Amino acid sequence: MEVVNLLKFMNNALDLYALDFARCNRSLVNFLDLIAEDEQFTRSIDLGLIYVSKKEMDKYVIVDGLSRIVSLSLLLHAICECYKKTSKRNDKAIETIRSKYLLSGTSKIKLHLHGEDADLYAKIINGERLSGYEKSRPMFVLLHNFWSQIKEEKLQASNIFKMLQKINIVLVDTEDVSNRDIYYRLNKSNRKLNQITLIDSYTEEKGVAQPWAEIKNLFAVEKSDIQLFLKDFFITKFNYKTFSPDRLYESFVNYFETMTQYQKKDVLMSNIKRSAFLYSNILNVNFKNEEIRHAFINIKRHNGADTYAYILNVYEDFYTGNISENIFLEILNTINEYLKNREASGKNIDFNELVQYLNALISFK
Repeated sequence: MEVVNLLKFMNNALDLYALDFARCNRSLVNFLDLIAEDEQFTRSIDLGLIYVSKKEMDKYVIVDGLSRIVSLSLLLHAICECYKKTSKRNDKAIETIRSKYLLSGTSKIKLHLHGEDADLYAKIINGERLSGYEKSRPMFVLLHNFWSQIKEEKLQASNIFKMLQKINIVLVDTEDVSNRDIYYRLNKSNRKLNQITLIDSYTEEKGVAQPWAEIKNLFAVEKSDIQLFLKDFFITKFNYKTFSPDRLYESFVNYFETMTQYQKKDVLMSNIKRSAFLYSNILNVNFKNEEIRHAFINIKRHNGADTYAYILNVYEDFYTGNISENIFLEILNTINEYLKNREASGKNIDFNELVQYLNALISFK
């Protein structure tokens, strides 16, 4: 752990890598606002902790603090754009800024992001044309604010750099601790965390990336369906009364770590895949039996998505031969009656009472 100047850290790093599940969708920093707070630059500015792990010599993975790194990079790019072709001296300074802070080598971008972030950031740094959608994203909005403030407030590049030289961070080396675990603990309150990419990383670490990819492919048409499946799957496995989508990664890890104490990883993933297959049938009403298919159409028609977790549990019993087709159909029709009554009354009738009746029905049969 050491206190360093953020600008100096950017200069000394040959390459900076974002975690594959980290995204620049929040908490970007408008550094120019800091000038208004201390126009004389009399005090240092503390931007808190930035967690890194060393990939190679002078190459770092940004575990937490990516938004501050991206924000500084955008400000430096904005300075270059605002002052380019204004004088030979400025052009030389721009070349120095880009080579020190934005590029690694002659043309390779120093900061390596992922997904849409990587595409947008590369276009910005390389001066490529952006779409309307790209211009609406937080990264470009901040960049546009930098341009506007520099021009409208007639900010001098020398003053901006005086301010940047006052910005310090506490650099924390994560050493042998899991980068993903640190990132999750520090950001778990952020509702915009991409839970699925966190699971992607976890399954790769555990050597089950391929079966996990096959599970996701069952919901390839509508990406949000994998989240619906996991939510209802964990409701059945952990007997949750309510479940927040923000807990998908955490629940996946807990379930995986618990179940692999009793069964092999490939067996566990095969069982999850079977449940995912059954859930995709529920979502897509994919049933050969016309009566069952018609029952599911009615459940969807009567807004029965909140019953899918229970239905998945019963469907697994039917699929594995623990209950008959007739009992399965009777349960679906009973749920349909419940949904129709709920819709007609306009009241949120407690489904748990019906569940107790249905469970009793299964046991009796």
